[in-house]
Amino acid sequence: MSVNNYEWNLENEWLQKVLKEAKRQLDEKRHAKDKLKKEAIETQRELWNDLGSISIENGLDQLSDFISFMDIMKNQKRGHEFNQNLEAKYERMLKSPYFGRIDFIEENEDYTEKCYIGLSSLINEDFDFLVYDWRAPISSMFYDYETGKASYECPEGIISGEITGKRQYKISDGKIDYMFDSNLSIDDEMLQELLSKNSDDKMKAIVTTIQREQNQVIRNENYKNLIVQGAAGSGKTSVALHRIAYLLYKHRDKITSENIIVFSPNNIFNDYISNVLPQLGEDNMYQTTFNDYMHKELDYKFKKETSLEMMEYILGSKEKLTYEDRIKSIKFKTSVEFTNILKEYINYIETTGRDFQEIVVRGKLVISSQEIKNLFFNDYSNLSIKRRLKKIKSRIEFLIESHEEAWINEIYQELDESGDYIQREEMIEISTLTVKKKLKSTYDKVSQMTEFNLIEIYKDLFKNLNKFLKKINIEYEYSLIDHIKTYTIDNLNAKILNYEDQVALLYLKGAFGDIPKTSQIKYIIIDEAQDYTPLQYEIFYQLFESAKMTILGDINQSINPFMNVGDYNNIYNISKSDTCIINLTKTYRSSMEITKFSRNILTKNTDDEYVERHGDEPNVIGFSHENHMIEKIMEDIKYYQEKNYKSIGIITKTAKQTEDLYNMLKENDMDVKSIKKDNDEFMNGVLIIPSYLAKGLEFDVVLIYDASNKNYNCEDERLLFYTCCTRALHVLNIYYLDEITPLLKNNAISETF
Repeated sequence: MSVNNYEWNLENEWLQKVLKEAKRQLDEKRHAKDKLKKEAIETQRELWNDLGSISIENGLDQLSDFISFMDIMKNQKRGHEFNQNLEAKYERMLKSPYFGRIDFIEENEDYTEKCYIGLSSLINEDFDFLVYDWRAPISSMFYDYETGKASYECPEGIISGEITGKRQYKISDGKIDYMFDSNLSIDDEMLQELLSKNSDDKMKAIVTTIQREQNQVIRNENYKNLIVQGAAGSGKTSVALHRIAYLLYKHRDKITSENIIVFSPNNIFNDYISNVLPQLGEDNMYQTTFNDYMHKELDYKFKKETSLEMMEYILGSKEKLTYEDRIKSIKFKTSVEFTNILKEYINYIETTGRDFQEIVVRGKLVISSQEIKNLFFNDYSNLSIKRRLKKIKSRIEFLIESHEEAWINEIYQELDESGDYIQREEMIEISTLTVKKKLKSTYDKVSQMTEFNLIEIYKDLFKNLNKFLKKINIEYEYSLIDHIKTYTIDNLNAKILNYEDQVALLYLKGAFGDIPKTSQIKYIIIDEAQDYTPLQYEIFYQLFESAKMTILGDINQSINPFMNVGDYNNIYNISKSDTCIINLTKTYRSSMEITKFSRNILTKNTDDEYVERHGDEPNVIGFSHENHMIEKIMEDIKYYQEKNYKSIGIITKTAKQTEDLYNMLKENDMDVKSIKKDNDEFMNGVLIIPSYLAKGLEFDVVLIYDASNKNYNCEDERLLFYTCCTRALHVLNIYYLDEITPLLKNNAISETF
């Protein structure tokens, strides 16, 4: 609804009032920062003049004075950083102090409060709210309600009333570009404008257009664990980051960004999302990938496969003789049944014990096997297995030492009485070396008996795999199990750790108490949840058992056909209770035409909603010669660049194809970039990227390279192909050579060359 001239004048007056107050507070903070800077310089001058160089010879008084100076300087540094953050807040506010307003009448009140909502709150000297932070309790009504009855929850309880007006603004450089009244949800003008824009090289905050269902996820604290299933383009990652900002705002006295960890699909994605929290005025949380975390914990001198290397193998090595053996191994080790086998094996290790043997020195019993068992099962039972064995080893070695000393003394006396030696030091050295040599086999026996070698423990599992299959009443083909056993043990002997084996080893390491748990982490965000196996979720709950988890994904975007969650019930069953599943059912990324086209790739119908933003129909173009396909791709790149699209993503199936296509286009003087590794930087322009690295990203234009039957020829790749197509915002072109992939049989072919 348009706004009349009178309202425009009132709004401009209010904006000037807000900007004036923001400018006053900015000047105040700048003055405070300058004052702190001068004080810091003066403190450093006093430190040097009063204390000079610090020396232990000057006594404890000087050291005490020095520590006092350090405390003062630390406080000054904290004050400087605090003022710097506030200065940045007010500078942002001077450009765009708010984006929305609700007029709210509280029940049993006559006064209508005009609540302006922005990225940060602004309070004047009279403690009046000129602008409310979007995360404040009252601001939730802006996202959750149309005009009419409304309520919000605050520390005092539920406040009910009525929203009599709702207005949205776009303010740039301190001026109102436009505003409009809306009786509906935050949609239409502002949302359509945002969605129709070209993509950027970094994800942006969506605070101005958060939808009701997204807001319910952002503010939901009713459950310890939240599982969010959302269609491609439903804003899952944005919601997760805004949820972090909300938690940091609401619990600012209890948590900081250091208490939150995000597990992302890859490091490219970490870089892509790195701007969102700073835009919202918060520090970035710790970001990692499961692969990086696992490799850090499994510090073995083995050849360790990465998750990306695994994907490249799965997609590009079907012709290898060992491919079928590897796939069988992956399927088995990512199954729920294998997780149960590992649990049974852990129980066996913990309850059955080890081959403890008595220790005897010179015919005298040092410790019996039963005494060692008592230490293992009783005295040290509260410790992890690794620590138990370490304590037992220390205990036995302590008991041996008294026998060792007595033996050394006896030999020393013999040497002394023989008269063959004059030097006392020589006799001590000879007697000590003699006893050490004689006791070497005993010490080796103790070391072997108390050794904790995770690789050997894992290897023993496969040597006895049939035994544990029987224990959990699981029947597998003997030949299949025999293949898996041989394949795994051969790799371990060759010091090769496939990705799926690393996951199992990490789980065992955690279960045996060999990974220190941290109470510092309060919240875990797991993005692209569909691409983690049940065993990986066991690890998350194992390592961060006291933390609250937000798990976001889309079952339809499982890019690894063999390593995925399968079903969210597999997560729900692990977490046991206090878990809620929420669905985000509306997609915002792609145009209607691209969304409908992509959904036709799926084998099941979906009734998820989408924003009615129209664009061109996707093009599916066939070629009889590869050269013609390359020529068409180059022609289309130039065409879309001339139409001012910022990002053009050419998605290949594998990294090998990315490299080959990059070289071909560079030979033709095309300005293109490529991403082939996890730590490559995401950039705008023309970017060639393999399918499994494209998930989570988006492009104005997506060009799918070679969607032929030869390249995408099996059902296992359907969800990967669907994920590639859903990366497109405005344009989707699919090129294929000779025969089209059967995955597109439900979609029309545009033309053939």
